[in-house]
Amino acid sequence: MKAPTTCTFCAIVAGKAPATVVREWDDALAIRPRSGVSTGHVLVIPRTHVADAGVNPQVSARTMAHACELMAELPDANIITSKGVHGTQTQFHLHIHVVPRSTADGLPLPWTPQHEAATAQAKRIKVFYAREDIPETGPAVFLAGPTPRAGGDVKSWRPAAIDELATQWTGSVPLIVVSPESRDGERAEHYDDQVGWETAARQQADAILFWIPRDLRTMPGFTTNVEFGLDVGTGRAVLGCPPDCRNPERNRYLIYVAKRHGVPVRESLQATVQEALALVTNPERP
Repeated sequence: MKAPTTCTFCAIVAGKAPATVVREWDDALAIRPRSGVSTGHVLVIPRTHVADAGVNPQVSARTMAHACELMAELPDANIITSKGVHGTQTQFHLHIHVVPRSTADGLPLPWTPQHEAATAQAKRIKVFYAREDIPETGPAVFLAGPTPRAGGDVKSWRPAAIDELATQWTGSVPLIVVSPESRDGERAEHYDDQVGWETAARQQADAILFWIPRDLRTMPGFTTNVEFGLDVGTGRAVLGCPPDCRNPERNRYLIYVAKRHGVPVRESLQATVQEALALVTNPERP
C-alpha cells in the first residue's frame, strides 16, 4: 500500500520525524508513544505502510510476533491494536500497543472493575484533547502547564488532574475538562493549528488551571510562563506550584505575579483543583 504523505509513523521509519526507538528489527520498530499510558508502554510499527491489522495479514502477523517478543519480557501486560474510527483508531498506520500493567494502574478494559470506575467518571466529566471541538456551553476547566517532551519517558501530570477533577466535581451536569495534549499522541500537522486551538480553548474555559511541576531538564515550561502572563488578569486563572518539584525556585516570579493580581496560589494538585472548581461554580466569575 502506498503511504500517505502525512503518515507520522512512515516519517519515523524514514528518519524524518523524531521518536525514541527502543527495539529494531528488519521489518519493524518499537518506539515510545508521545503520551504513554504506563511506564514502559511501546508501540510496535511495521516499516511497510499498512493502514491497520486487517489490510495485510502477513505484515500484521510479523508485527504481532515482535510485539510478543516484548510481551515475553514483562510479568503483566496487554497487547492492543485497533481498526477504524469506530474502533478508536486515530493513526492509520498499523501499530500494536504493548502496555505493561501494574496493581491499581487505573487503566480500564471493558470487562474489568477499572472500567466500572471509568464509566462512573465519564458521567461526571467529559475530556477533550488538542484540536477537538469543545462544546460552547457547559462548565469547563482548561489544564494549562508544561507538557512532557515528545519521545521522552516523563509522565504527564494531566491524568492525575483529570482524576482529581472527577473526584471533586459535584455539579448537576458533566464538567468539561480540556487538555492541550493530543489524543493518542497524534501531533498537529501545523504549529499554528495547535496554538490557535489552545488560545481559543483557554478563552472559552471558566477556569484555567495552571499546574507547574517545574523541571528545567524535562519540563521547563517556558511557553507556560507566557500563557500565564496572558491569563493572569482574566480572573479565571489558578496557579499550582508544587514545592517538591525539581526547580521550585523557577516558579517564584510567577507566584509573585499571581499574588499581585489576586490569583489563588496552591501547593498541591488537590488544592489547585479545588480552587479551579470554585471559580467554575462562582456565579460572579468574569
